Amino acid sequence: MKKSRIFFISFISVLIATMLLCGSIVVYVDPFIHYHAPLSGKNYILKEQRYLNDGIVKNCDYNAMILGSSMTECFRPSVMDSLFGTKGIKVPFSGGSYLEVGDLSRTACENNPNLKMVIRGLDCNRFFNTKDERDYEENSYPKYLYDNNYFNDVNYLFNKYAIIDSLLILIQRGEASKPSSFDTYSNWNNDYPFGKNAILSNYDRNAVEKSNTASSLSDEDKKIIIENITQNVTDIADDFPNVDFYVYYTPYSIYYIDFYSRSGELERQIRAEEYITSLLLEHENIHVYSFFMKHELIENPDYYKDMAHHGQDASDLILKWIFEKEGELTKDNYEDYYSEMRDYYSSFDFDAELE
Repeated sequence: MKKSRIFFISFISVLIATMLLCGSIVVYVDPFIHYHAPLSGKNYILKEQRYLNDGIVKNCDYNAMILGSSMTECFRPSVMDSLFGTKGIKVPFSGGSYLEVGDLSRTACENNPNLKMVIRGLDCNRFFNTKDERDYEENSYPKYLYDNNYFNDVNYLFNKYAIIDSLLILIQRGEASKPSSFDTYSNWNNDYPFGKNAILSNYDRNAVEKSNTASSLSDEDKKIIIENITQNVTDIADDFPNVDFYVYYTPYSIYYIDFYSRSGELERQIRAEEYITSLLLEHENIHVYSFFMKHELIENPDYYKDMAHHGQDASDLILKWIFEKEGELTKDNYEDYYSEMRDYYSSFDFDAELE
């Protein structure tokens, strides 16, 4: 009985010591950047966006940020920094809705008094989402990383992957042996082919049923839009007037515009973008950009890996255009811009150009 008791006490003591050691390593390294900024001189495994982004915006040192959906994954904050003289980060959410991106934007503004500049992409295929729509169910998030409840951090401190990542970061092995930066974070530019063949491998024009009628922007559409934009974009800008928000419409390729045209949705899309622009321009610290009349981008398939997603070269161009105020919409020019856009694409010979 005495030996059994000694064994039991020894086992529990070793178990507790091991758990304390593992938890301490996770706190010290903090692979998900939950408690503090990354350790100096260590390469972090910047991979899981929904585990990392909340901690990044709360704990890293920056005064500018780029955020949005997968359309922003190939942006390089270093290019923004060289243009604007900023110290920037990138926090994309693949499949991120206006709600999810807006929540992260608000979190950054609330936790970083030094934040002065936000570049945010608004996905055009989400114009008609409801204000609370998201692609990821709430119960699929690591909520213990998002709240201020330290008691549920046991889910982090004793997380198998957090422990493994912490050890890899400490010894700089595996994925942690590769240099990490916000330029390379979620950047897939070197992982895919680009060009017409790549786009057409994912887009069958003939499979899109042609519509003989053009959809228009309805009053119900406008109601959904204003609720979504108000909650997830303009309310945030109003609450943080010292932050400049550079909002741009994610520039899809001519093949996506062809899809809208064939399906009879193009007029509705353009009207929706114009309506959103009118809402955004009522706020002094929101600067609005549209690049759909930048034909050297939209009509050049070499910038795209599919109908929508452009790579790093296009991302660099967008930052340059924003810096130079090319494509900026104002109260004085936006109506003419959208009139020109409608005229251009309504007469565009998609069959001749894309076949």
